[in-house]
Amino acid sequence: MRMSLNVIGLRTVAAFSARKLLMNRRWMLVMLLGALIALVMGYAATADGANMDFASDMMGILLLMFLLPVLSLIYGASMIRNEMDDRSIVQVITAPLDRRISYLGYYIGLVVVLCLLITVVTAIGGLAFLAFSPEREGGAQLIVTFIALQYLGVLVYSALFLLLGTLMRQPIYLGLLYVFIWEGFIGSVPGSIGNLTIRHQLQVIASEMTDYGSVALTNGDWTMSMLALVALTVAMVVAGAFVLRREEIS
Repeated sequence: MRMSLNVIGLRTVAAFSARKLLMNRRWMLVMLLGALIALVMGYAATADGANMDFASDMMGILLLMFLLPVLSLIYGASMIRNEMDDRSIVQVITAPLDRRISYLGYYIGLVVVLCLLITVVTAIGGLAFLAFSPEREGGAQLIVTFIALQYLGVLVYSALFLLLGTLMRQPIYLGLLYVFIWEGFIGSVPGSIGNLTIRHQLQVIASEMTDYGSVALTNGDWTMSMLALVALTVAMVVAGAFVLRREEIS
């Protein structure tokens, strides 16, 4: 009986949080980013030598390095923190449901919404490239590969930024430093330190999923990268759940 109530509560919180995210005006920013990515991808396809290797490199830069972490930050860092600040989270934490279950519901809702948005933007950007590229063979497979890869990235980045939003009052600043300094700059530095980024682990996994572009040449054991990302995700979700459980909402 108790488990049944937890499942119902989890599903309710997930649906509530997902609906709230989709109704937020930030979707206008997502559409703007999608249009920009489609414009860049379409223009890049007209360049000399624009093939699937080039498309893979462009998608790696625009989607894996930029869109994925930025969207996860924008939606994840503010999701619970905004509700704490305006006290709308009270209706969730006062319900007869363990706060850890509620946190998991928020996480699931966030993941679902981000996967939906990323699917749309990636498909639009990929199709824009194929529309203007003289070479289209393997294009559909490349789009699907990057969508699947970003789904995995969503699981990790969502766990990270949702945790930051639960811990800090102004998580966006630390999140921006992480995205652009650690993932962006440090992740591009040759050597072992660059391997300590989510982006690098995703690229290692991508090397097993596609033969196109520089990402296919990334060195590493994809199984270890997968295990590392899964373990990191679980650890951050569990940590966030316990932080919310102990948080005092005044």
